[in-house]
Amino acid sequence: MLKALSTFYLNRQTPIAQFAKQITFEKWNVIKGDKVVVVSGKDSGKTGTVLRVYRKSNEVLVQGINQKFKRKAQLDDPSGSGVQQITRPIHLSKIALIDPEKGKPTKVQRGFLEDGTPVRVSKLSGAIIPKAVDPAKSPAHRHRNKVDGIKDTSPALALQVTYKGEDFSAIKAEFDSFIAEKERKEQLLWFDK
Repeated sequence: MLKALSTFYLNRQTPIAQFAKQITFEKWNVIKGDKVVVVSGKDSGKTGTVLRVYRKSNEVLVQGINQKFKRKAQLDDPSGSGVQQITRPIHLSKIALIDPEKGKPTKVQRGFLEDGTPVRVSKLSGAIIPKAVDPAKSPAHRHRNKVDGIKDTSPALALQVTYKGEDFSAIKAEFDSFIAEKERKEQLLWFDK
């Protein structure tokens, strides 16, 4: 059994490090929509926009960076067969955010505004790096075409008060009558001392 496992590890094409668990970064300064520049690798010096962030593998998908060619078989789609170009993720350590004032790659530190809002600050110029806001994530945009269905409750009916609370005067009157009856029964009992 041990010999079979050792020959498996020796004969396979992928390195052992690929099977090791990836240690993910705790704090990320890069988010979707940021302008970044590649600082190392074959695409060094190219800039692009972050399309997606893969936090489990410490990678980001950058528009126009790390392009690979993939052959498409004719079995899938006879009309569109051939070679197509796809974008692959790149490791986070190979990219840097672009300074909004100088347009050069910069490291990022975290800071706070007067009202306590956390911001990203460029170490190169000290400028605040704004976060790209996706309008599709706002509730108003998500529900712009929403139509109430048959089973939806109308707002007027949902806001109608149906619970009035406990009627404490009735509860107190019932308790007082119970105590009065108990005291009456206790007076009827005769105890010898």
